[in-house]
Amino acid sequence: MDAMTTTMLPDVEVVELDNGFKALLVARGPLPVVASVLWYRVGSRDERTGETGVSHFLEHMMFKGTEAFAKGQIDLQTSKMGGSNNAFTDNDGTAYYFTLAADRWEKALEIEASRMRDCLLDPQEFASEKNVVLEELAMGEDDPWRPLYQATESLLYQVHPYHHPVIGWREDLERLSAQQMRDYYRRNYGPNRAFLVVVGAIDRSRTAQRIRELFGQLPRATEREAPIQEPTQLGERRATLRTPHSVTRLCIGFRTCRMGSRDDYALDVLSHDLGNSKNSRLYRRLVREHELVTEVSVMNETRQDPGSLLILCELRDGVSPAEVERAIREEIHRQQEEGIAKKDRERILAQIRASFLFQDESVLDLAMKLGRFEAGTPAGYRTLADVLPTYESLSQKELRDVAQRYLDFDRAAVVWAVPGDKAAKAGGKPSNAGKPKKAKAAPPAEAAAAAAGKRKAKKKGKRA
Repeated sequence: MDAMTTTMLPDVEVVELDNGFKALLVARGPLPVVASVLWYRVGSRDERTGETGVSHFLEHMMFKGTEAFAKGQIDLQTSKMGGSNNAFTDNDGTAYYFTLAADRWEKALEIEASRMRDCLLDPQEFASEKNVVLEELAMGEDDPWRPLYQATESLLYQVHPYHHPVIGWREDLERLSAQQMRDYYRRNYGPNRAFLVVVGAIDRSRTAQRIRELFGQLPRATEREAPIQEPTQLGERRATLRTPHSVTRLCIGFRTCRMGSRDDYALDVLSHDLGNSKNSRLYRRLVREHELVTEVSVMNETRQDPGSLLILCELRDGVSPAEVERAIREEIHRQQEEGIAKKDRERILAQIRASFLFQDESVLDLAMKLGRFEAGTPAGYRTLADVLPTYESLSQKELRDVAQRYLDFDRAAVVWAVPGDKAAKAGGKPSNAGKPKKAKAAPPAEAAAAAAGKRKAKKKGKRA
């Protein structure tokens, strides 16, 4: 782990304009390719009552024409130039990105400057695209993980806007008008609510000048409002969903901390130990040794406001839900008491380091990584300098303290999704109360997030 202390902060030139716009420029070769990511600090947390889903819907409409680029021209010109473009929306933000050859990438700047304030939002296009979004929502509803994931999130966040799915509630989307979207766009989209990341074979001086020319005169949007904070949870929350599926599934959720805090790093390590691989505690006990579940995964949903840690599993036929939940509680409690074995900690840190470094492989990967940290952490992209050293500095005592502080079943949401005729059997709470942890990117967790309409910034989400 000698390289764990390596500083991973690239040479970033920061351009800041008077209207609040910021750009992060990184010159990188040798390939003649450039990636640009325009990241708006506008996500589902900014939506008001009755307009849930408008952020994601607006993402679709941003490709439907501007005053300078007619309908279809954004995708057509990108394709003709041999490049690619896409976008994603999540709880905290919306990002639009291009990858183009170095001799033509500046067209992306022109497109982004045009659609920042001049999207057409044509009513006929709006009506047509609403059907597309509603179909996307319906496809998510057919996924067995979506209702389980969303029920858990909605129990964890009852006041904070994280209560709402990123894709929105069907009832709001069906009633949403083109004028409501236009008002939302005018209120939230502007240079002071966005930043740009450009990575690749660029002339930084020329790029900075072009950014000033295209974005410098754009008017500011309304400043972002702080969301209502979630009150302290006073006890465990439980729900049982009756589903048309033949398999029983479980999701256990805990509210945690914001991205970039020291506790977030500790939770990453704890979650890897709990459920992120075939060497993890839950996989060994639930899948291999006792054959209680067919798959288990843990997901750390850190965000700009306190996130959540989610444990998801799919039971084998005939297995008692109470037995599975009791085993999870026991493993969490055991981890809190015993900590993480030295050999397991070394393995986990090696996996984390490798994952972190692989995010620099391509210009787009690096641009996304810079954007994610700039958007999500108090210190912005500069946080990258401290990521690996922070993981390495975590002590056994600190890991145990973090586990005990956050992974408390008295502040948990426990949701079972069971076939209709088995719902009555999943109700009672086991007598053993322990505490849980989190991990990343295992199949059930990814499926749940994707089915809920989320587009994780750490991945390259696809526009529907």
